[in-house]
Amino acid sequence: MKTVTVKLPDAEAKKLDMFVKKKNYVSKSEFIRNLIMEKMGDSQKEKFGWLVVAEKSLNKLWNNKKDVEVWSKYL
Repeated sequence: MKTVTVKLPDAEAKKLDMFVKKKNYVSKSEFIRNLIMEKMGDSQKEKFGWLVVAEKSLNKLWNNKKDVEVWSKYL
């Protein structure tokens, strides 16, 4: 595992401590790790969404009657 250090101003560090204790998270590092993984997962979902949109657009281009007629001569 790699270590990442996050430096926070005292007020923000205390606020983070209280939040982690209040929500009963295992540790600050686990809380931050989950936030990072969640954010990375969101970006992966967004990329997947764009791929779905692209696939639908390409289906309109490739699945048309004229192309089927032309290609059927060669296949």
